[in-house]
Amino acid sequence: MSFWDEKMRGLWNGLKIPPYIRLGPKLGKGKRETCVWKPPKNGWFKLNFDGASKGNPGQAGIGCCLHNLDGTEVALRAKLVGIETNNRAEFMALVEGIKMCMASGVDKLVVEGDSAIVINAMRKGSILNWRLDALLNKALNLGKAFKKIIFNHIFREGNFKADELANMGADGIYID
Repeated sequence: MSFWDEKMRGLWNGLKIPPYIRLGPKLGKGKRETCVWKPPKNGWFKLNFDGASKGNPGQAGIGCCLHNLDGTEVALRAKLVGIETNNRAEFMALVEGIKMCMASGVDKLVVEGDSAIVINAMRKGSILNWRLDALLNKALNLGKAFKKIIFNHIFREGNFKADELANMGADGIYID
């Protein structure tokens, strides 16, 4: 559980989804550079997702990877999604990643992405940008299939595999 989840649950009894994501304590110089990916806890799987747009809008790709508690890759996906903005590509990657997890039979899932916009929207259950609203609702509805699902923000440095896959997708390389 993230710092923000713990803090908000302590302040607001019974809160299930915190309204906003915060990074917790103020980050000092070098924290981003030392950000590392960590495997999920026992009984959980971790989905990392990312979207890439070469131009914004431009040729876009999505990437997602599912890992078990040993850090072993269970499933990978890279795919070209056409001309999209970076935020739409991020949401498309999340939707594709959730579908991939459902097909793998996952029931407890930690979702990590480097898009604070997507993570905030998933935690709040809403977004002000109407162009992203349909994708948000799709992701929220798909997320209901899991016993437990947690959304965490991670810096790009800790989301390297999903970032690599998204850029491969934007370059037209498919992995399924």
